[in-house]
Amino acid sequence: MKVGGGLLGKKIVKTYPQRDGVQLVRLAAVASFTCARCGQTKTAKLVAVHGDDRYCNGCYGRMEASASASDQPSPGDTGRPPAPRTEDLAEVVVGELDSGSPHSVVNAGLTVDWKFHVRAEHLLHGTCPVPAEMADRAAPQEPLDLTFLRGRHRIRVLDEQKGVRLDLKGDEPILTGLAWQPFVLPGTRVSVRWDTWRKLRLAYTPLDEPVVFGGTVVRYAFDPRIMTRELAAFDARVDRVEELVLIALRELGYLDEKGRALLPREALVRNTVERAQGERPAVQKIRGAIERLLSRGILTWEQGSVDRAARLHYPARRGETPVPLLCYAPTLRVAEREDLRDDASAAYSVSAHRVAGHLMRIGHLGKEASPEAKAAYREDHARAGLAGPHELPRGFTYVREHERGL
Repeated sequence: MKVGGGLLGKKIVKTYPQRDGVQLVRLAAVASFTCARCGQTKTAKLVAVHGDDRYCNGCYGRMEASASASDQPSPGDTGRPPAPRTEDLAEVVVGELDSGSPHSVVNAGLTVDWKFHVRAEHLLHGTCPVPAEMADRAAPQEPLDLTFLRGRHRIRVLDEQKGVRLDLKGDEPILTGLAWQPFVLPGTRVSVRWDTWRKLRLAYTPLDEPVVFGGTVVRYAFDPRIMTRELAAFDARVDRVEELVLIALRELGYLDEKGRALLPREALVRNTVERAQGERPAVQKIRGAIERLLSRGILTWEQGSVDRAARLHYPARRGETPVPLLCYAPTLRVAEREDLRDDASAAYSVSAHRVAGHLMRIGHLGKEASPEAKAAYREDHARAGLAGPHELPRGFTYVREHERGL
């Protein structure tokens, strides 16, 4: 398979070395397919191909691990993995994030329950993912009523909406026409119940105490990995190159369960250069920015590993090639009174309210911000006297402050 060709109706943008006849490729956009090994329906950009079979990245990794375990050491082999080459570390493969698809689906006959994590795509388009167990039984033309709940101990209604519809035209079934509340962030966990064939309840689980994650006030249960990835461009920094480095690391790095982003230095330098808009910074300046971030403790060094397919893992796995990784760890602390006072989402109610200007990620959808959005961001960013470049970050659009309410 070659770059520029097609697979599953998507363009191939990258190929990796074949391993025992299996070819791993990266697609330009996510595609749905059934893994020939685990039998599950997957939605991802990374697909392994062997003849007419398609494998998910997880099963491909397990196949590689099995092949590695069965290899016999050759004469004179010390048992140590080879030292990684610089060019290999610049091309490491990072596993896909949770796509936001439904999981923990329970079909009880009269009700269907599922969970998912909100992605920027859902917030941007006003959508909600739907499992096949609902899509097969609901009527697409019938409008649905939604109730948003604050779950856990004291359940209360936050909002009610009407006229939401089921859309079956795309690759995955979705609900359209939702208006997400301003406090909902990428990564927020949502529990959904569909009953009586029309009513839907979406519940957020409040944290025991609100926290500040990487500078953002969070009030409801969330996935730190998604939040690190999709809020990457919110942190403005004085040094433009430092900002570009941190955005590249958070958007492309390997993410662990705590939301830490990790990547080899070589891969971070290459991607920072390639992703810069306008004038690209020199490699020497990028390396200098990395050293400054390390000296201030914003970045640290950790030890990971890569397997034979160049897939990155953290912590390091036994039998794989060890690799030093640059690590961004988002700060996490209990929110203080001043944090909550300054948090605009705290004042949310179902009455009319102001929604602050904010960034919305669209790059992963293959879209670019309009000239109007770029101009609005430059104007508002300069008027507010914020540090850093006044250009809209790559992969995002800008939504100006506006009024919303029932």
